[in-house]
Amino acid sequence: MAYRLTWEPSGVYRAYFGDVSIAERLASFNAILGDPRFDELRYTITDYLAVRAYEITPDATAEIGAMHIGALATNPRIRIAAVAVRPDVLGAIADLQAQRFFTQPYRVFATVEEARRWVHS
Repeated sequence: MAYRLTWEPSGVYRAYFGDVSIAERLASFNAILGDPRFDELRYTITDYLAVRAYEITPDATAEIGAMHIGALATNPRIRIAAVAVRPDVLGAIADLQAQRFFTQPYRVFATVEEARRWVHS
């Protein structure tokens, strides 16, 4: 498993590390959605800084984007933060945002500290 979830009082911190497959990305997303705490979340922070390889396809990006629709309709108060500097990860995030599957605030930061300041502002 190339991810770790840490549940916090009002959010969840997801850290990806090593070689991250599409299947692992989907598993992490489903683990968050399937948790009873999901409805109370106010933010998610996804940290990509320790990623060594990141599997990406346009179809997977579209599928993950579409999965956000129902989830964010049930909990529209979530702020979404990503922490990334790798060009491939930044490109995948930009593709996801361009699909406009959701309207919640979604920002990308270079450090976890910057992301935490934003989600708590």
